[in-house]
Amino acid sequence: MNAWVRLEFDDPRVEPARAVLAREESAGVRYRIPADFSPYDAVMADEILELQERVLGAFRTLVPPGERLAVIDPEDHHPPLLFDPHVPFEKGASREALWGYKLYVEPAWTVGLLPDGDSWCFVGPDFTWEARYLVTRPSELVIRGSRLLSTIDLESLRLLKRFEREES
Repeated sequence: MNAWVRLEFDDPRVEPARAVLAREESAGVRYRIPADFSPYDAVMADEILELQERVLGAFRTLVPPGERLAVIDPEDHHPPLLFDPHVPFEKGASREALWGYKLYVEPAWTVGLLPDGDSWCFVGPDFTWEARYLVTRPSELVIRGSRLLSTIDLESLRLLKRFEREES
């Protein structure tokens, strides 16, 4: 079984996720990412890996086995994906592949949790992890949904301390 499944733009399996994205969710946190931040900075690789491991653990806690998250480009530049967080895609992958940002290496994370030139939203039935790449202003992470927020200890993640936090 593959953790990542590519879909067509009009695949009906992503419609419930689009409805979740369209809803206003009161419980949310926004992190503004500094303009000089780069997910390609090897100095921060350990912090990026820590964030990815923690979020993956939260996804595994919140998504029942056999179900998948929809992963959507909110601007529809890229076709959506389905992601099964329970498939151990990270086993056997090199540190560079898990980090996902070493040039010419196919990352274990087909779509990363940090903005890298594209915006992506990981959407569960009642939560979203949105990695927004914004050309006209600083990029951001938006985490919505009280269950996701209560599952991840955001305050302890070293990488997030580099970003400006705003309550949504």
